[in-house]
Amino acid sequence: MLHKLPPAGIPPSGTSIATLTHADCLRQIIRTAPASGLTIIAGAMLVAFWLKDSVPGTLLGTWLGCILLLGFLRFAFASWARQHFDRHGVAFWESAYAVLTGSTGLAWGAAAWLPLADPDQSKFFFLVVVLFCILLVGSSTLAASMRAFFSFSMGIALPLVARLLSMEGEQAVKLGFGVLLMAGLMASVARAHRRTLISAFTQRHELDELLQQQRAIFDSAGEGIVFLKPKPDYVVSCNQRFAELFGYTHQAILGMQPWRWHPDRAQWKTLVAASIPALQAGYPFHQVLRLQRADGSQFWGDVTGKAMLAGDLRAGTVWVISDITEKRAAEAALRVSEARFRELVRLSSDLYWEQDEAFRFTYFDGSEELRSRLPLNRILGYTRWQAQNISGVREHYWQEHIRQHEAHVPFHDFVYQVTGTDGKPYWMNVSGNPRFDDAGNFVGYHGVASDITLRIESEERYRHLAYHDPLTQLPNRRLLTDRLEQSIREAVRYHGKIALLLLDLDGFKQINDQHGHAAGDLVLAVVAERLREVVREADTVARMGGDEFVVLLPNISEIEGAINVAGKIHGKIRQPIIDGEHRYQVGTSIGISLYPVHGQTPDELLQHADHAMYHGKSRGGSSTRVYEAAA
Repeated sequence: MLHKLPPAGIPPSGTSIATLTHADCLRQIIRTAPASGLTIIAGAMLVAFWLKDSVPGTLLGTWLGCILLLGFLRFAFASWARQHFDRHGVAFWESAYAVLTGSTGLAWGAAAWLPLADPDQSKFFFLVVVLFCILLVGSSTLAASMRAFFSFSMGIALPLVARLLSMEGEQAVKLGFGVLLMAGLMASVARAHRRTLISAFTQRHELDELLQQQRAIFDSAGEGIVFLKPKPDYVVSCNQRFAELFGYTHQAILGMQPWRWHPDRAQWKTLVAASIPALQAGYPFHQVLRLQRADGSQFWGDVTGKAMLAGDLRAGTVWVISDITEKRAAEAALRVSEARFRELVRLSSDLYWEQDEAFRFTYFDGSEELRSRLPLNRILGYTRWQAQNISGVREHYWQEHIRQHEAHVPFHDFVYQVTGTDGKPYWMNVSGNPRFDDAGNFVGYHGVASDITLRIESEERYRHLAYHDPLTQLPNRRLLTDRLEQSIREAVRYHGKIALLLLDLDGFKQINDQHGHAAGDLVLAVVAERLREVVREADTVARMGGDEFVVLLPNISEIEGAINVAGKIHGKIRQPIIDGEHRYQVGTSIGISLYPVHGQTPDELLQHADHAMYHGKSRGGSSTRVYEAAA
């Protein structure tokens, strides 16, 4: 008894469609081998009967015996392949069949060499036609394997071509042309058959792969999914999650009436009546309602249904169900907590706010004092990024804030500035959470805003003190170093120059000793103001400490420019400083270093400018000196 071929089944993970198609082609050959063998046997017997009077009996019997043996071998091959298909690879079976078909082709081709009593070559011509008919029929069954097809074709063609080459005369030429035309026809037919076969197998495997993916999605879904049809089918199929959700086995729920999942039949009828218009129109239907398990317990279900075919509910409907009992309980608790929270907000310094689904402000609550300072009436109805009274946020922060809103996710510590009703700027720190209704639909945002103006102003003051001299309000050494490093980077990039002027006041110590620190502080403050008046807006004036100042001149072309600035500084500083009845006058000693000539780092430039300044000061002061390495 012949065994059935192993089915294609579910392919192993990673098996390509091309490999599966190749295996299917071989299965096709094995299935058609017995029919092919039967055709060969019948055809050989017909040819032998036709040639029995033209060919010696011994030769004809030998040829017929070979053909019959090869025909029966196809039956044996098919039986053996069915029993042992999985023991060998596809290549083994294809090679074995190619040997068998090649031998069959040689046997058929050998018929061209049978000695015929045929003076006008008519019987030989007819024999050639028969051989090509056999080859043409074989091409349709062997198209699944090009190896077997070519083996069979070459087996027939080689003896036939050899026979034609041995012939002479016009008849041989005509037969040769006929052979060429038949060969072209045969090749075309074989190609067409193979394309059709490969396309069919490939499409089937692509469809199987898609169905397998959809089944995996269906079975692994976190929601219950059920496919319903009208009476008497009811539940046609469902995933495991659906059966678990209602407490039934998967087998028990197939064919079950859907009203058994409702607390009462009236609710089911109401659901059917409400859903039919949407389902008929091809739209999804959504509702939240209580459902019942097999043990009688109930839960809140989020139910969504859609018709397989709009306008024809007989084709069935698909329903997706989620258990939202815990979610609803959490939301109810949240509403209670929110009510308590609002009461607390009214007693705090924070502002409570709400937005609708388009992120527009709809409600504010909080202390009366804070609400009176903020222009809330002018912000209502606008989004945070549309309100004209809100500013102080960089563009990329706005874009990120908008992205968070569109994604319906919480946000925290978003800081912006609001112009108050009194015209003063106020800084607000805002945090918010998305809001959803009982059906899970997004309905807006809510959150709190805190007035952090005092904190921001304090931070600004501390930041200013960290980088500025408290007496003159000039940048200190830390800020100067930062700006000097930045200027050096710019100079490197654009091949520019930087001049650094280090100033030390002449005569300041005498004023400080004779008139006290208050007079000294006054002189330092006036000198700082005069230095700011002399330099450009892009230049930096800094106080290093004591009576030392630094002027940074970025983007300077030549050293002469720095010397000219130093000259202006001398003239400005020498002007008397009047303090009531007192008249103070100081001079200055200036040392200049130039980047990149006199140094590559801030420390080198400062050190060399200081060296040049003290060199001038030791020679009487009130001078300008440019750094020289040998000085």
